[in-house]
Amino acid sequence: ATNFNQDYEDDDDDDDDNNNYGGDDGKLFDDLSTFGDTGTPSDIRTIYSRRQIIQFICKWILLAFLLFSMILYSMPQSTSQYALSSWTLLRGRSNRFQPMKEMFVEISGAEAFMDTNSPQYRALVFLAEQDPLKLNPNDPILSKQIIQRYVLSVLYFSTNGPSWKHRVYWLTGQHECGWQYVICSDVQEENNNTTDAGKTKRQKVGLTSDKFNPENMDDDFSDFADSDLGLGKGRIITGLKLFDNGLSGNSLPLELVELKYLHILDLGSNNLVGTIETYFSHFTHMRELYLNKNEFHGRIDANMTKGLTKLKVLSLGHNFLTGEVDDLFLRDLTSLENLSLEYNQLSGIIPTVLGTIKTLQHIRLGGNILHGEIPLSLENNLPNLQRLWLQENKLTGTIPSSIFCDASSTLVDLRLQNNSFVGNVPDVDCTMEKLELLSMASNDLKGSIPNDFGDHFPTLKELHLYDNQLTSTIPPSIFKPANLTAVLLGMNKLTGTLSGSMFQEASNLFYLYLNANDLGGTLDDFAQTEGLPSLKKLRLEYNSFSGTIPKLEFPSLELFYAYNNSLLTSGLDNLSSSIALKKLKLSNCSLAEELPTTLGSLTNLEVLHLNGNQLTGTVPSEFQQLTELEELRLDANDLSGAVPFEVCNLRNSQLSTFVSDCGGEWSGVACSCCTECGT
Repeated sequence: ATNFNQDYEDDDDDDDDNNNYGGDDGKLFDDLSTFGDTGTPSDIRTIYSRRQIIQFICKWILLAFLLFSMILYSMPQSTSQYALSSWTLLRGRSNRFQPMKEMFVEISGAEAFMDTNSPQYRALVFLAEQDPLKLNPNDPILSKQIIQRYVLSVLYFSTNGPSWKHRVYWLTGQHECGWQYVICSDVQEENNNTTDAGKTKRQKVGLTSDKFNPENMDDDFSDFADSDLGLGKGRIITGLKLFDNGLSGNSLPLELVELKYLHILDLGSNNLVGTIETYFSHFTHMRELYLNKNEFHGRIDANMTKGLTKLKVLSLGHNFLTGEVDDLFLRDLTSLENLSLEYNQLSGIIPTVLGTIKTLQHIRLGGNILHGEIPLSLENNLPNLQRLWLQENKLTGTIPSSIFCDASSTLVDLRLQNNSFVGNVPDVDCTMEKLELLSMASNDLKGSIPNDFGDHFPTLKELHLYDNQLTSTIPPSIFKPANLTAVLLGMNKLTGTLSGSMFQEASNLFYLYLNANDLGGTLDDFAQTEGLPSLKKLRLEYNSFSGTIPKLEFPSLELFYAYNNSLLTSGLDNLSSSIALKKLKLSNCSLAEELPTTLGSLTNLEVLHLNGNQLTGTVPSEFQQLTELEELRLDANDLSGAVPFEVCNLRNSQLSTFVSDCGGEWSGVACSCCTECGT
């Protein structure tokens, strides 16, 4: 605006000197009239008159433009505050623009500002032209605040900030520590007196978030210098918690290293892609780093974690990272409590150095392609270990019993499923005082389950041993833990029968999966037990149970699968009292009875499979009450007659699959609404 005013004044002087425009005598058309009377040739007179008219018009245009620009400069910017606006172009740059640009070039490099659409340039425009705070870049007290706002603004533009789920106060006149999910510390100087112990003045930091309780921290920021924080009082950013906030972009901005006192950076569960930069090693004060559940790729290496001796949480799970988790990668993480690298594409063996990090509480390495055996260092060197996740790898060898007992007082969650472990189920000789989840499923374990197995796990909630080659009977001790909610023993070679006495203490059991074993006998005694009031899902398919399906005294039962038990012969009517049932599958048994009308009382049913039996009669009209039904299979039976119109009406609601014997020359069912006809 200053340059524009000067140009306007220069034009005005030229007019007065050369044309005497607006002189004492005054009027343009009087002058022209006089000029014409002198007898000057008409072509010269025409040129001169046009020149004066043009100058007159230009002068008023320039004056109007100046006034218009001054008005625009004073107007609030009601359009987008995140990009270079037409208002900015019209009124020119503020006097903050160039000093700020020079400051930011030192951080981002000059090339970043050559593209006016780059995150860095857009951040510059916001701070220099649009920021209501109008911070002075020449004030050394404000320089650190300006840099903080710049870094946050670059992060905002780099990760599609306008599309974030939550962004309250971002890029507004609020102090950046008031922007949503930004955590700061208040910094103020103490007095200058030297203490008796010879200590000089220190700056103390009081952390405003419960995440950063000074009583729980091992440094108090006493190493902060005035050159780091500015002068006097200030606020520094110590945390960014942008978990599951809709961030997207191809990389994280390098400018983040300017927030060198970050304690927590949580960018988990977003849509970030690219590589995880090695510059994280600059965050020597970092306590918690969450980049999990994004789309980062590339190899991990020791440079990423170098110098992070204070890091307690490293969460990189659910990405596409490759490489090996070697000793060098973990060497400097001497304070680590939570290592989460699950569900990547990491290879190699489990590093032995893990056993030297005594502070470790959570190790999550599942869902990779690790191989080899469980290292001895994990068996007896981690006194604080609570969770050990090694599932879904290519681990081999036996499961050592010492991995239980050496962490018996702390281990809560042990997941070893979907590997290639061999041998027997470990014969534990200690009491696991806190273990809640134990999964050794989908391995190659053989032999029997120890008779006293459940006695060693009084706090167990879930036991997963399915998909092995176990051959024993089911020891009743398994069902002793008072808080047991799930026992999954399917797909083994277990034998024996089920008795009600086995489950007298299993009042909290929700899921009982015994499918695909060699269990037999009748279900009468088991069904009458009163010890399973909470049971919701019961899977007994692919066994050798026989006799009649008894009345099930399980009031919460929602799923009952007993298909492919060829010796079950009758008892469908006994299920009419199980009104909570949603899924019932009894296919391929030997049920030889009339299809009971009482099944129509199971109004919560969503799936009913009775195909592959010897059922007779017709499709009951009472089935019209099954308004939640989605799948109905009655094929491969001896049913006859027409499907009632009322039952066919279920196709207008939820019923999407309806199969009966309505096809072929010898079909006995007339069905106009079936989706498929069996023969």
